[in-house]
Amino acid sequence: MTRRLCVAFDLDDTLYKERDFVMSGRSAVAEAFSSKAGKSSEELNMIMNAADNAFNSLLALPGIKTNNIGIQEILQVYRCHEPELTLPEESRDVLHRLCKDNVYIGIITDGRRLTQWNKIKALGLDKIVAQQNIVVSEEFGADKKSPKPFGYMMEHCPAEKYVYVGDNPAKDFFQARKLGWTTVMLRDDDGVNVHSQNLNDISVEFQPDYIIDNISDLTNKIIPCLQH
Repeated sequence: MTRRLCVAFDLDDTLYKERDFVMSGRSAVAEAFSSKAGKSSEELNMIMNAADNAFNSLLALPGIKTNNIGIQEILQVYRCHEPELTLPEESRDVLHRLCKDNVYIGIITDGRRLTQWNKIKALGLDKIVAQQNIVVSEEFGADKKSPKPFGYMMEHCPAEKYVYVGDNPAKDFFQARKLGWTTVMLRDDDGVNVHSQNLNDISVEFQPDYIIDNISDLTNKIIPCLQH
């Protein structure tokens, strides 16, 4: 059934702050390797948080070297841990408002299958967004540099208009715009996003149609404009 609107979201630094996952992952790593490092998990967290490269700071510790712990072991814990995450109230309100308005909701996210699904479940998004409308690049076989994830969403969520909300202008908007989507960038409000939002560094076809300061602006400002 064709609906009036389909809105798909990026995950990291859009529906929640990826910094939260980073901190959760570091805590999991600290718990996993504290005994071998000969330090408490709190000490390991402090070491990682104070370093330019968190995991290199662990690899430099004598206890970690003695036990022959390598970067792959650390990354395995980090990527596969079940994170402690909370979906921000603003994101939850926007998603529920879209559901109430009978809008198709999707997620298109780049990343590893297990890692991204662990985030999605921890945030409770699997209870809000239909599983068939969640595209994870490793699982899907194509990332957002390809038109395929957006084409998939159009095929499975037939709508009059499509909107993609993301944070990274280097890859979030180009393919969506080529397919006729309206693109919206959520501005990095506290300077901790992983990816740069300097629009001066990219050509016009990679830039979003709209920029919002808060995700609530999507339903308060952008979508009402699209309905007229």
